[in-house]
Amino acid sequence: MTHLSHSTPHFSRLRFLLPLLAIMLVPATTITATAEEEEATPYYGDWENGHGDKLQITSGNIQVNEEKPVRYDDITEDSDGSFFVLQLKDQSESSFFEGKFLRLAFGKDPDRFTMSIYKTLEDALKKQNEVKRVEWSAPADEADDEPEADGDNAEE
Repeated sequence: MTHLSHSTPHFSRLRFLLPLLAIMLVPATTITATAEEEEATPYYGDWENGHGDKLQITSGNIQVNEEKPVRYDDITEDSDGSFFVLQLKDQSESSFFEGKFLRLAFGKDPDRFTMSIYKTLEDALKKQNEVKRVEWSAPADEADDEPEADGDNAEE
């Protein structure tokens, strides 16, 4: 019994240290996975279409123009990287999207994709009953449009 009582403090310390080490290491692996995910996700970024609409896609939200950002999940399965299927989570907040499922299709040019919008997942997977189709491309260099200050306060 004496042997067991001497080893108990060591086990107690070990039981405390192991979860602490695990908690400390989790953020590092999460950051690495996120960086790899961003490299493998060609639709992240800023886009525009021929009608002057602006689109921004991040790892958790999609936003058109000044509308409220809409949360989404990437539910892509069995893709060779040429298409992705996104499911909007709170699409009622947006008037631009007229469906709940977006199919993003890339061709040979990584700076362009076609967004097809569907009401059901089955339609998105079968590419049928498309509600809306929008062509998006990477924004052109906007060096002339960059200044956001309007100059009204310059002489005050």
